[in-house]
Amino acid sequence: MRPALISGVTMLLTAVCAAPAVAAPVPLPEALESVTAACASTSSALTSVGGRAVDGDSSVAVTGDRFAVSGPGTNRVAIAGEGTFGAVADDGLRPKDRRAALRYIKRPGATWWLNPGAFWSPAAGWSATFDDAARAAVPLSATCAQDLAAADSVDRDGSRWVFTLPGEGPFVVVTDGQGRVTRFGAIAITYGAQSITAPAGAVSFAAWQKASQAASLNSTMKQISRAVAASVNASGPNVAAIDAATRAAVPTDRVVALKVRQLRRGVLIYGRNPYTKTYHAWRIYLKSGEAVARRVAP
Repeated sequence: MRPALISGVTMLLTAVCAAPAVAAPVPLPEALESVTAACASTSSALTSVGGRAVDGDSSVAVTGDRFAVSGPGTNRVAIAGEGTFGAVADDGLRPKDRRAALRYIKRPGATWWLNPGAFWSPAAGWSATFDDAARAAVPLSATCAQDLAAADSVDRDGSRWVFTLPGEGPFVVVTDGQGRVTRFGAIAITYGAQSITAPAGAVSFAAWQKASQAASLNSTMKQISRAVAASVNASGPNVAAIDAATRAAVPTDRVVALKVRQLRRGVLIYGRNPYTKTYHAWRIYLKSGEAVARRVAP
């Protein structure tokens, strides 16, 4: 009987020790205080120690004097003392327009551009300093817990918090032994030095900007003209509305300028390719009581 009793007690103790921890409710203020401290540690660690944050098919890697942003349509590398490199293929051009733009600047094989002395991050856009851009590139700010302040309830299981957000369901935050966030919802974070290489053979950003705008003149005018026509038709088409909507839609900071001229029944958007000297124009006008977009030239 005694061996059986000892065996039974051993099995019971083993089962108790192996049982998973049970999540317990935590007051929201206490949870927010803990996560706020973790967010601050995360932001500091990523910019000092380095690391990588992954959110689906997008990621940000940070290490020392450089960081890289990777994802669909946005691939950039920023390096202190140099500037920001960007992938040519991410600028939204049709393949034929991209080839034409590279042909204009006599660099058909180029795949990256470099904007010297300027630093870009997905959160802040262009910045004059690398440090500002690097801090903004980190996907979790020191105040990221504020996003969870509306939670209805919080459960904690060790280093794992589950915030129940109204209308959204559970939102999980996990920290490591050093109090840094390793998971924040869909964002997964690892820490340590990263390998980030400066792209070779980059073209000048200024040259690429001018060439890409020139090569895409017609497609840009087409997009703007059709969007203006659709917008005006949805709200009541008239000449004044066409003119106002067009002037609001045409960017004023382009290197290759787009101009707008008012016509009797609408407007004309026009510009000239500085490389080929080709004149491009689209007309947005009233026809049978509706705004219509039509190419005029070439």
